[in-house]
Amino acid sequence: MKWKSSAGSAEHAPSPRGPVRRRLAISGSLILAAGFCAIPVPAASAADTVGSGQPVQSCESLTDLRFPDGTTVTSASQTTTTPVICNVELLVPQDIHMRVSLPVGTWNGRFQGVGGGGFNGSIPDTESAAKAGYAAAGSDSGHTADSGDASWAWSPTGMNASLINDFLSRALHETTVKGKAVARAFYGKSPTYSYWNGCSNGGREGLQEAQVQPRDYDGILAGAPAIQADRFLPAAMWPQVVMHELGDFVPSCKFDAVNKAVTAACDSRDGVTDGVITDPRACRFNPTSLVGTETPCGTITAKDAAVVKKIWDGPRRPDGRRLWYGILPGASFARLAATVNGDGVPTPLASGWFTYWLAKDPSFDWHRLTMANFTHYFDRSRQEWGPVVGTDDPDLSAFRAAGGKLLLWHGVADQLIPPQGTIRYYEQVTAAMGGRAKTEQFARLFTAPGVGHCRGGSGAAPADPLAALVKWVEQGKAPTTLRAENGPMSRPLCRWPAVARYDGHGSTNDAANFRCSGRQ
Repeated sequence: MKWKSSAGSAEHAPSPRGPVRRRLAISGSLILAAGFCAIPVPAASAADTVGSGQPVQSCESLTDLRFPDGTTVTSASQTTTTPVICNVELLVPQDIHMRVSLPVGTWNGRFQGVGGGGFNGSIPDTESAAKAGYAAAGSDSGHTADSGDASWAWSPTGMNASLINDFLSRALHETTVKGKAVARAFYGKSPTYSYWNGCSNGGREGLQEAQVQPRDYDGILAGAPAIQADRFLPAAMWPQVVMHELGDFVPSCKFDAVNKAVTAACDSRDGVTDGVITDPRACRFNPTSLVGTETPCGTITAKDAAVVKKIWDGPRRPDGRRLWYGILPGASFARLAATVNGDGVPTPLASGWFTYWLAKDPSFDWHRLTMANFTHYFDRSRQEWGPVVGTDDPDLSAFRAAGGKLLLWHGVADQLIPPQGTIRYYEQVTAAMGGRAKTEQFARLFTAPGVGHCRGGSGAAPADPLAALVKWVEQGKAPTTLRAENGPMSRPLCRWPAVARYDGHGSTNDAANFRCSGRQ
């Protein structure tokens, strides 16, 4: 059984980057060198530049596109909105549904691959990228199950290897190559630059492209990447295992009281009290101090405090050795430690992982899990699925050699995927790529204090990280900080491992009054 990319005829398609872009002249017209577009399109003028954006044929005519692998254009139609978008729907064998959204007359000459979330299952929003001027493409990753439903990968006769391969890799490359082909047919020229933009599983998809198809994109923006899924997904069940084992399914208002207290204790360490723990690494709060505190749902007990400690600490083996990370102090408990009527409510991503990918038994009851047998399942997850879903190869030398730029960011208060995993991966990349100075020439990591999974929380999230990536790729100006916003509050996001601290002067809502402290 093969799990790596099997992109078929798309596998050797050229990237539009620099000298590797090639065109074949045929009777005064052009046909894509990759062979994906079997109808000729007018030759591009030497005067064509980024931003000309005028189509050379109608949106509806794109239904005539033919692909040698049997991919079909199922529809092509324009919106009635402003700006006008041409949406092209394609069906890639076997059953990968994708969309290419093309701005009509406002194309900036760039291509954007748009990532999905969870287990995907639906085509992500490509129109927003098109409204910003990009020719944009995204897919359902090869299945139509809900993004939180893990059952699509399982069948009574075994795991669906082809669907898993589509989800993890093939759909990404197929969508990228064919999305560029459709753009080429519509505008009469290839995109000048190509970017990937995704968060969560979309972030993982970006790293998959960097690791396996390093010439697909000039720049990759990967937020809160769902890499190391063989570890973070079983670890996402740990809070429920802890509460079940200790016989204490903590109600939400007690967790809220803990977060309020830990924020009050550690908030001001960056020089300003703003409801954000800038650096949870330096926060030394003991939840035992809250024992006896009254809340609307009861008094906090010693057992409640023990639950909180174990959730923050993350899963460990019976002998105390760490398995994976827990959520950091200040992150919401609601996603992984939800309870109702005295019982736990695991996130479907975690429960589905145990049911269909590990136990491979639809009748599996998560209540069977204990702290003792949790290690068994965790090890099984690593052994069976690590090489398949890990997406954490630190050797990015091919991506670097192709001139690619990688911008990573992760919210410090991520309540689903602990940022420590992304930090760990980035440190591994740094070691593999010759140290921090060499790594930062093409890959940088930024952390966002107080920000939850991809967005949300009390902190400031990146305002326009794609613009920073574009400037890095096209002008050679690497970002030293990222501007982040949350309502009236703005902050600079610092390169790992530095954090922003108030300089003591001016508005505490203004990013200009904060400096990155620590190594930059």
